[in-house]
Amino acid sequence: MPSYPKNYPFYNWVPKPVGIIILIFFFLPILTVGGTYSVNSTEMMSGLGIISEHIQFTNFATSIGMAAFCPFLYQLVLIRREKMMCIAGFSLMYIFSYICAKTDSIFLLALCSLLTGFLRMVLMMVNLFTLIKYAGHIEAYEKITPGNEPETEEGWDKLDIERSAAQPAIYLFFMVLGQIGTSLTAWLAFEYEWQYVYYFMMGLLLLCILITFITMPYHKYATRRFPINFKQFGNASVFSIMLVCVTYILTYGKVLDWYDDSTIQWATAGAIVTGAIFIYIEATQRNPYYQLDVFKLRTIRIGFLLYFLLMVLNSSAMFVNVFTGIGMKLDNFQNATLGNWSMLGYFIGGIATIWLSVKGVHFKYLFAAGFLFLGLSAMFMYFEVQGAGLYERMKYPVIIRSTGMMLLYSLIPTFATQRMPYKYLSSWICTMLTVRMVLAPAIGTALYTNLLQERQQHYVTRYAQNVDMLHPEASASFVQTMQGMQYQGKSKAESVNMAAISTKGRIQVQATLSAVKEMAGWTLYACLACMIFAVAIPYPKRKLLT
Repeated sequence: MPSYPKNYPFYNWVPKPVGIIILIFFFLPILTVGGTYSVNSTEMMSGLGIISEHIQFTNFATSIGMAAFCPFLYQLVLIRREKMMCIAGFSLMYIFSYICAKTDSIFLLALCSLLTGFLRMVLMMVNLFTLIKYAGHIEAYEKITPGNEPETEEGWDKLDIERSAAQPAIYLFFMVLGQIGTSLTAWLAFEYEWQYVYYFMMGLLLLCILITFITMPYHKYATRRFPINFKQFGNASVFSIMLVCVTYILTYGKVLDWYDDSTIQWATAGAIVTGAIFIYIEATQRNPYYQLDVFKLRTIRIGFLLYFLLMVLNSSAMFVNVFTGIGMKLDNFQNATLGNWSMLGYFIGGIATIWLSVKGVHFKYLFAAGFLFLGLSAMFMYFEVQGAGLYERMKYPVIIRSTGMMLLYSLIPTFATQRMPYKYLSSWICTMLTVRMVLAPAIGTALYTNLLQERQQHYVTRYAQNVDMLHPEASASFVQTMQGMQYQGKSKAESVNMAAISTKGRIQVQATLSAVKEMAGWTLYACLACMIFAVAIPYPKRKLLT
């Protein structure tokens, strides 16, 4: 690597504290800008006349774009041109945000989301490595360069201890900033219209471009003009299409009645064909985009499974939103405000993870503790769900769940990459993001939403059997509502209809609360099973070749 000015990537007149603040500020739009924003989903659905599955699908498209970038990680970090990449990346994100604010096409929304996700990951990694270099004087890319691995068991063990402390700190930084961005977009959607979220982000991107122009000088290429083979972009496209087809099936299956719909059939065929093409290309190429050999490492396979279990069970976060939405009639902004308590959980989990890891606590106990916290959150909801819940008490399951999530979120990569050759790092990150942000959440969301709907119908049928005019409470409520409608000038037929709708609504609410309570109980059992699994499996380290 050629030498750079001492104050790289800034001009010499920029003070170091100001430079650090600028690089940290850049993470706000990087982590926040997206094709869609889940916190203003209600406003987007009403404004565009779309269903909630469209919002879920475009959010998954953003995650697919992020995962598709990862195999390019090492080559891209070597470019080392912060100014050029920030200006190009922020400019493209500005264009995509403008399209998302104006279009009513779900295809365009999903495509822009996928490309935005790719750019988010590019800028996140470039900015992170630059921040580490600028603030800590550490060439972090050397820590991922193949051939620079430790040669002794003592060296690997020392590296594992460093990762156990560093990764929770990095995850805590990203997750807190991400939650701040979520809260900000929720406030904008609540105070204004949903398009204003995009307009604000576009203004933030322009501000970042202006700061980049003012504070950063031009730097020449550190290596050859572009170190990424453009053939690999074709592989990335096949990879993205495969995941898009899978998430389409999982997201829209319930709405489209699964394989009775031709688009689900085509998506399944597309997933199978592109999956076979992807495996064939990666298995036969001399310089593959994705290293399939990464799955030969046992720690990677266990890490894959643990992340899958974590993110499926983490879909139980919907319990709080369903309960507050149905039982308390809260809007998206109030739910997002409630979600801010997760930052406290992240902080508790992050500090506990660093402290316990430095103390040498075994991975199996830390993983078991993480699943225990997820189970405790579900148990809290089991006992808390009732007709007259308190908003103030809903912060506790949010804090407990985010604490357990942070324990697992930050330590699974540390375990999975134990003694892993650096050549597999980018493929592992791709695998991790695919499982953590695409496959497991899509499966978990589909599982929980379909099960919730099925149990709701079960309890509606069960409760409605005993609700008639012979039921004292139901009869009194029906008569009271009917008389109230008549006092307002409604006809008898309209009054009877409104009273019936009111009775049905009360049954629906009670059925939903019962379904949430039952599912929380089963989630607790699942978390206990995962705890036993985490403690029972062996944790051998890879033997070094001599």
